[in-house]
Amino acid sequence: MRHLRLFQYIDAIVREGSVRRAAEKLYVTASALDRRLQDVEEELGTRLFERHARGMRLTAAGEIYVNYIRRHIAESQRVQSEIDRLQGMQQGRVALAVSPALAMDFIPNLVREFRQQHPGISFAISVVQHEVAIQHLVNYDVDLAVIIAPPKNPDVFDLAVVNQPLLAVMDAAHPLSGNDSLRLSDCLQYPLILPSVGLTTREILDTALQPLGRVAKIAAETNSYEIMRGLLPGTEQIGFVLSTTPYYRKNTQSIVYHPLNTREIQSVPIICAQLRNRGLSVAAAQFSQLIMQVMENIQMNNGALD
Repeated sequence: MRHLRLFQYIDAIVREGSVRRAAEKLYVTASALDRRLQDVEEELGTRLFERHARGMRLTAAGEIYVNYIRRHIAESQRVQSEIDRLQGMQQGRVALAVSPALAMDFIPNLVREFRQQHPGISFAISVVQHEVAIQHLVNYDVDLAVIIAPPKNPDVFDLAVVNQPLLAVMDAAHPLSGNDSLRLSDCLQYPLILPSVGLTTREILDTALQPLGRVAKIAAETNSYEIMRGLLPGTEQIGFVLSTTPYYRKNTQSIVYHPLNTREIQSVPIICAQLRNRGLSVAAAQFSQLIMQVMENIQMNNGALD
């Protein structure tokens, strides 16, 4: 499949931004790679790249051609996956882009469950903000995106959506720890540990805080939910996480979780998405089925709790 290898060469040049860096990634000489590119440009009768001192940039024709080859590469991978299916899904790879809020337990639990049934399937997981995740889908970098509140994109199709509440997290001895449900305004009496600016959960919190007309006392900001939880024990600080289980998180001896009043702060949509009209590999399709099943169970349990 020499044409597929050539497509991969050109795709590498686009991703690396230069022939030299792409050649290093591909373990070929830069001169050989540049020659292959020139051959393609001569065959097409047009330049695919503008060559600059700082690297390579796609021309308008190059944009069209790269979209074509990426669709071809993805389809070739799907066909290979169908062939592998005859061997009982003993091998394969699933590439995911996931929101930071889902990287703590939701995605690890799903991947662990899937690999117990299909140990030959490997995963490539990128933890990124939702705009980047959508771009990864569009660029054929990932098979699926599991993200919260993403921007709409006509090229992206939502496979499943479930709305989940934000939870206030605190030390078990916190003055508010005995409350079953909390108002966001109650939390403002105490120092807060907020998600970093740019994260979706932070955007939702900022939107909910504005009408309250009170300034939050920020103890820390972090893009790591593990760091946030680690800062809570022995303090009156309050953090915030997205509920990603069918039931509210189980409290521990040191940390407790409480849902926030939905009249003050909206629930957050978790979305599993794929690129529209892209055929998924067998492994990716099977994993998407697991995600949809779990999200359906979450939705059903949410309904039972209402």
